[in-house]
Amino acid sequence: MKLLIIGLLLLIAYLMIRKKFNISGSSDNHSRQLQLGFQLIDAPSTIIQSTLKKTISASLTGILLILVTVLLFVKIKILLFLLLPAFFLVGYVFLFNNHFSKLKSQQIWHNPTTNDVFVEQIKGENYTFNIFQDIQAIQKIESIQTTKGLLYGYYRIKVKSHILEIPYLVAENKPANTLFFETLEQNFRIETQKRIFPII
Repeated sequence: MKLLIIGLLLLIAYLMIRKKFNISGSSDNHSRQLQLGFQLIDAPSTIIQSTLKKTISASLTGILLILVTVLLFVKIKILLFLLLPAFFLVGYVFLFNNHFSKLKSQQIWHNPTTNDVFVEQIKGENYTFNIFQDIQAIQKIESIQTTKGLLYGYYRIKVKSHILEIPYLVAENKPANTLFFETLEQNFRIETQKRIFPII
């Protein structure tokens, strides 16, 4: 009976997560489209869906550990040590939501010839900068470890009066975005910070 309850709860959780992050088919060709010499630096739906599946898998594992710990706590109190990694895994859903929201809130255009970057924002003013003239500092903020093939993180680029934050989801779009991120990696000293949850 307990296993049936656990199974039903996991199924409900899975369906709710899938519904919340239902990703409609944004064109995978966006990153290859050029407008006046500018290339869109984005993450296609295939990468987002792959990351979502891994996130759901990790989170469901966490939910299962929590349920097992709660149901068996009376008999085996030592299982309490499972709660910390369980909540850590469940937190991946909220982390995905945070990075996915950031991804959808802006569009980044890069001109590989002039190295100009134009940033369009849903909320806030649009702005432009040059990679070699305007960038003051770059940081990478990422998870303390890779879990189930997932490494969440983001680039934090300081340019004069703006801070541009780019989720790793975008960097994973290879080879479309390789030139942009290689330009950053090869020409700037990038500090890496480790966090349990690299929330943007």
